[in-house]
Formats: sequence, structure tokens, C-alpha cells
Amino acid sequence: MKKMERKVSPKLNIAIIHPDLGIGGYDKRLRENVEYLEELKSLAEREGVSHRVKFVTSCSTAERNALLSQCLCVIYTPKDEHFGIVPLEAMAAHKPVIACNSGGPVETVKDEVTGFLCDSTPKAFSLPMAKLIQDPQIAKRMGEQARKHATESFSTKIFGQHLNQYLISVAGNKED
Repeated sequence: MKKMERKVSPKLNIAIIHPDLGIGGYDKRLRENVEYLEELKSLAEREGVSHRVKFVTSCSTAERNALLSQCLCVIYTPKDEHFGIVPLEAMAAHKPVIACNSGGPVETVKDEVTGFLCDSTPKAFSLPMAKLIQDPQIAKRMGEQARKHATESFSTKIFGQHLNQYLISVAGNKED
């Protein structure tokens, strides 16, 4: 949960996104997350949409996979975030990712192929969200490309091959 979500009205999101909205991503060890969760719950209550929002604070791998299987796409709002595993998990699950055009997603999300890279504003995120909702076939096609990209570029096998090449290169440059 990052700062950008604070700028988005839950009522607007709910109106755009379907009858129900699931929000996940939470580490209770971080005080900011605990405080922010309460802030979001209060905001949903004030906006009159709390009955339509489910906050998923922690979940097992099986629960995460079930949530991914049911969603249209994954919204990843951190700005200037490190590499980040969430977009890769989403793409591996055949889901397009809508993310900030900064940090890790620039390295992992192919804009308009495996998802969308956006400015860090609610309006910038709402446009691709609306596009995918209006035409779920776009989400399906992007999800297929996302899966292909994730497995071809970021699988354990690929990482192993890159590491092996690097180690061979380093060993070859070593002076005796």
C-alpha cells in the first residue's frame, strides 16, 4: 500500500471497477501499513462503499493464486519502487499489470504489451483500467503476452543462465 492510493476516491474506483473491489498488499510489521489500513477502511466507510470493498491484509500462496485467477488485472501503484516481485507474479499468472512508469516496473512491464506504464496519478491509472474493463479481450491478450514475457525473461531457468554467463565472464577475466 503506497501513497498513490490515498489520492484515489474509493467511490470512483468502485464505480469503475465492477461491483466488488479487492485490495491487497500488507505487512503488519510496518506501522505505516497498519495506520494506512485503518485510514482506507475509514475512507471506504465515509464514501459508503465499505460493503463492496474487501481488504486482504495477508494471504497464503494458495489464496493469492486464487485472487489472481479471479482478477482482470493487477494495479501496482508504488512510485520509484525497487524491482518488485508483484508485477512478475501477476504476469506469471496471465494478468496484465498497470503500474507507475518508474522504478522496477519499467524493467519488467512492457507498456501496452504486458500492461500499462502510467504517471503516478489517479487519472493516469483510471484510463487503462477503464480500457481493460470495457474490453476484457484486451486484458486476456495482454495476459497471454505477460505470461510469455515473465517465463522467457524472468524464470528461474533464465536467471540461472544469466548468472552462469556472468560467472563465466568474471572467471575468464580473473588474473592469475
